[in-house]
Formats: sequence, structure tokens, C-alpha cells
Amino acid sequence: MKLIVLGLSLGSSWGNGHATTFRALLRAFSARGHDILFLEREVPWYAGAHRDLVDPDFCRLEYYRTLADLDIWREAIANADAVIVGSYVPDGVEVGQFVQGTAKGVTAFYDIDTPVTLAKLARGAFEYLTPALVPGYDVYLSFTGGPTLDRIEREFGSPAARALYCSVDTDAYRPLDVPKRWHLTYLGTYSPDRQPTLEKLLLEPARRCPERRFAVAGPQYPDSIDWPANVERIEHLPPAEHPGFYSASRMTLNVTRADMIAAGWSPSVRLFEAAACGTPILSDRWEGIESLFVPGDEILLADTTEDAIAAFHRDAEAIGTAARRRLFEGHDAAHRAAELEAHLNETSARPHGTRRERNAPMTNDTEKSLILVAGGAGFIGSHLCAELLDRGEQVVCLDNLQTSNLSNLRGLEGRPGFEFVRGDIVDELPATILERAHRFKQIYNLACAASPPQYQVDPEHTMLTNVVGTDRLLRLASEAGARFLLTSTSEVYGDPEMHPQREDYRGWVSCTGPRACYDEGKRAAEALTYDFCRSGRAEVRVARIFNTYGPHMHFDDGRVVSNLIVQALSGKPLTLYGDGSQTRSFCYVSDLVRGLRLLMNSDITGMEPINLGNPHEITVEALAEAVAVFTGSNVAIAYHPLPTDDPRRRKPDIARARALLGWEPRVPLAEGLERTCTWFAQAMNVPLPQTTSLEVAAE
Repeated sequence: MKLIVLGLSLGSSWGNGHATTFRALLRAFSARGHDILFLEREVPWYAGAHRDLVDPDFCRLEYYRTLADLDIWREAIANADAVIVGSYVPDGVEVGQFVQGTAKGVTAFYDIDTPVTLAKLARGAFEYLTPALVPGYDVYLSFTGGPTLDRIEREFGSPAARALYCSVDTDAYRPLDVPKRWHLTYLGTYSPDRQPTLEKLLLEPARRCPERRFAVAGPQYPDSIDWPANVERIEHLPPAEHPGFYSASRMTLNVTRADMIAAGWSPSVRLFEAAACGTPILSDRWEGIESLFVPGDEILLADTTEDAIAAFHRDAEAIGTAARRRLFEGHDAAHRAAELEAHLNETSARPHGTRRERNAPMTNDTEKSLILVAGGAGFIGSHLCAELLDRGEQVVCLDNLQTSNLSNLRGLEGRPGFEFVRGDIVDELPATILERAHRFKQIYNLACAASPPQYQVDPEHTMLTNVVGTDRLLRLASEAGARFLLTSTSEVYGDPEMHPQREDYRGWVSCTGPRACYDEGKRAAEALTYDFCRSGRAEVRVARIFNTYGPHMHFDDGRVVSNLIVQALSGKPLTLYGDGSQTRSFCYVSDLVRGLRLLMNSDITGMEPINLGNPHEITVEALAEAVAVFTGSNVAIAYHPLPTDDPRRRKPDIARARALLGWEPRVPLAEGLERTCTWFAQAMNVPLPQTTSLEVAAE
């Protein structure tokens, strides 16, 4: 077979895992008697000292400088038996169009980053692939197996999606007789979504076990990381030194990209390299890992720092030996090359006229994509609709107007690209929504009353909105191939025993109290959302929203900020529940909307909820005093009993949002309160003091 590969890099392994995978796969493929030409775009960052393979003995390696230079290889591409284009190839869309328009043989896309690619497609980031290109490749070879393969065929119209996991050269990667230098190591380029796991499973164990030695090898780690003294840093480790690194490790850590955890069945090349060296592996957990290595026998899995520390006491050597044995039974480069040959032969054997029969992808290029905002007439939803319109999106706002107000949409309804549809997601979705299912690229679910007085009026409807309504929107997202974002709540933590609240805290919620319809309803909505994600039916995001305030809050929604402002402007006593010492953390609505948009468009896994809120804590009594100053009010404070199940403290830990989204609130509480009081005063036609200067105390 004459095979041509246009990949990210074969000549340089600096900062990428593509080169080592291609080297192992193509060396084994060549050993099966095939002729290979690898075409690589010449770029500065993979040249010079970063080029660690100059003249491979298993294929011909050629470089091209520009897209126009590819024309030199037009005849070779046209006459090849198969042509493979890899993910992350510079100008990959144009390269793919050239290959599909030129090649007469089998065309394939080899996606070494499948979950990341699908996330990019969902948000319209067509860096190296577009939805329109997918059906034009005869076979989609994927680093990710499992349900994702069905999704690629069903939603994107691929004629055939096949798993082709990463490859390892067992001649190069083998156990070496070297002294054991480290108890636990990690080899990998820095990635923000991997860093929390590295922190939990290696850096924190290093801090707790100062008598043990650790190492982290790989480039691009920021200077801001606090490396424990017993962690050795190795900036770059060329492939030739990988076996020695693994062999000097009593155990090595495997950390998976967030999107790959969400998709499951996405083993990294480092997993197989370590197994080939007989090095025991400690890994994070994801679906499908048990199909590769048997947990407890051939690999150790860890969820917590305590799990990682406990692994130091296991018979690790036996686990490493078992993993190496399993590798040779089905996961070395020779097996991968045989799989590649079988996939290409299977595709070639199909009748030529049907090989590229285009199963139309869900999106229609003749119609612009839409974003659905359920609950879009509400307080937060109306701000989100405005933000999306400002960014040039086409927005459909769906709302039953039960607790929201059409006045929130004043100024939006006349704007191009905006449409309001009245409907209740507990009922069947309106026909005008279902008829355009294929056009939705993103679905935000903000549809639920969010203040206790509102959601307790009809608790049954509140629960059904969270469960039945979320199910309807998830099914719509699944049909459309749209990304789905659920706005969950800090109420899933209940009256928390942990402070501040992290996303891994399971909460202290009453399932029988008057707030359960909302608290438990949101917990059920999260469970349903994650079930759709686990089964590969939808790509999801979950935001846990903490107290938010700003213009468009309902005058009588019962939330503390609106309550206090309306009472102050009306000259009524300010109502405080309990003694006013309970604390909250208030986030201005523009900051919250920015966080939702960043989360929707992020490459992180859908299986990680993200706290969005302001980490600055203030007592409700101090908030009342601030409102009194801004409104010029001298009214008294009226104290009432604390409502049932009302949490005493509420403060988010936003470390995950900072690390994965680069998000944190920008609007200080004093500034946000001033804007909010001004809006309420204008709406109520009440004058405010001319000047107000206030520093709002917060922890």
C-alpha cells in the first residue's frame, strides 16, 4: 500500500504527543510491507534543536512551507492508495479540502484529539476540521472509542468512524536496569485542565510525604506553580530519554485531558509508554479504562490525594509487570498497525460510489446557527441574551413568563437575530423550536424560578421544570448535536458543613424540607445531564451559580438584595432573617454572564461542575447597611425568624473556574450595588442621593 500522511509533526516531539504516536505507528506499518510518505508543515517551533528525528528509516519525511507548496505533491496524493490527514495540522481545513479534491484512493482523518476536536466543532472553532469536511473523509480514525464513534457517524455524517488508539514502539520503550530515583513521576506538557489533577494526585502527596521523591517532566508550566521541594522539575524530556525516566520511577502518574475524561475511552500515549516500560501506573478515572487495563491488577486508579498516598504501599512491581504483559497482548504498535491496515482495507473494499456518500451533518450551512436560551426573559437570562446578541449570535429566547417579565426583553425584541418564543419546557417544546432543531449549536437551560418564595408557590412545577424540562432540552441537544449548559445552583450544597464550598463537596441538603423542590430538583437535573454526557448523547456543561444580583431582578422575588433595595426605596423597614449574621457572597450579573459564556465555549470536560460566584463573603446585616447608605434610607431594621433550611454560610471556592476558565468576578460589591440601586430607583421613580462613597466590608 502507498500511504501518504499529512500530520502535525513527525520530526519533532517538542510539546506534542503526535510525533511519538506517528513514529511508532508508521514504523510498525512499514514493517508490514507498506510504502509511506509523511508531509509536515515546516514551522519555527518544531525546527532546529526541537527536531529530534531527521531521517527516519521507516518512511520518507518531506517538509512544505506553504499551502501552495502542496501542489508539488498533487500527483502523489492523487495516486496514493490512502491519504491520512491528522488533527492540528496547520491550515488543516484547507489541507483537507485539497486532499478530498485530489485523492483517488481512500481518504482518512486521524484525530489524536477527538474530544477537543468535537468541542471545537460545537462552538464553531474550525481550526483544522469543519462539519462539512467530516463526511468527505472515507474513514474517521479516532483516539477515542466508545459512544463517541457513534456520535461522529450520527451527528457529523462520517461514513465510518473507527477507534485507532495511540501507539508505542516497544523496541524503544522497554524496562531499563537503572536505579529507582523517584516514588512517583509525571510526564506531560502543562495543560490548565490537567493541573488540578496533578495537584491532587502528585503535588499534594509530595507535600504530605516529604521523605519521598517526585518528578514532573514537560514544558510550558507557568512560574506561578508552587512546586514542593521534593518535586524535581525537568523542562523537556526527549523521547529517547522516556524509557530511562519511566524505569527510574517506582510509579508514574497518568493524567487525562478533561474533554477526554468526559468522552471516556480516550487513553493517552503516556499510558502505553509507561506500560511498555513495565512501570506501575497510577491513573485518574474515566469510562473505558477497564477495557484496556484491569483496575487493581494492571493499573491503579485514584480519585483523591489519600488514594495516591495509599498506592505507595501497594505491590507496584507486580502491577507494572501485568500492565506490560497486557500491552503485548493487544496494545503495542504492531497491533495498531494491523488495525490501521484493516480499517483502510475495509474502506477500500466498499463500492467506490458509496465511500463518500455524504450523510448530511446536523448543521445546515445555508442557515445560520442558533443559540437557545430557555428562561431567557428572566433576570440572568435576559442579560445573557443581550450579551450573545452583542457578539453577533442568533438567539431564540424561550420562556413561560411565569416568574419573568417581558419588560426584561425591552430593547432586544427589535434587534436583528433575536426571537422570543413563549413556552413551558415542562410541556412539549413549541413546534417552532422542534422544527429548527438542526440549527441549534448551543442550548442554555436557565428555566426555573430561582428565589424561595417563587419556587415554593408551586413546588411540583419547580421539580418538573428541573427534571422533565431538563430532559426535554437534553433530548433537543442530542438531536441537534448542540452543546448543553445547565445552570445549577449553590443550593445543591444545602446548609453546608464545608466552607468555602468546593465542587467535590456533596452537600447537606434536606430532601423533605420546603426548599427540596428546588435543591433536589437541581441535583436531579445535574444527574440527568451527566447521564446524557456519559452515554455520549450530549456534550454538556454545568454551572453552579451562587447569589447573583443586578438590574432586571424582580421587585418581589424574595431575594435579599432586591428585597432590601425595594424596602429602602419605599421607606419600609429592612427585613433581616435571624440575627443578620448569616453570610452570602454576591456576584454582579455581568460577571456571572461572562462566566456562563466562558464555560459554554470552553474545552473542559462536561463532567466537572463549575462554581460561578463571588468568593468575597459579607454578612446580610452588612449588606443591609450598605443598601441603606446607597439609597439614603434611615429606616429601621425588622428582624424575623430564620426560614427553614436557610443556609448559615454561603461562599464559593472558585479555584476551578480560575484554573479552567480564567474567570473571576471583576465588579466590586460597592460598584455593583450602586448600579443596582440606580436601576431600581429609576424603575420606581425614586430619587437617590447625589453622591455616595462607600467601602463595603467583606472577608
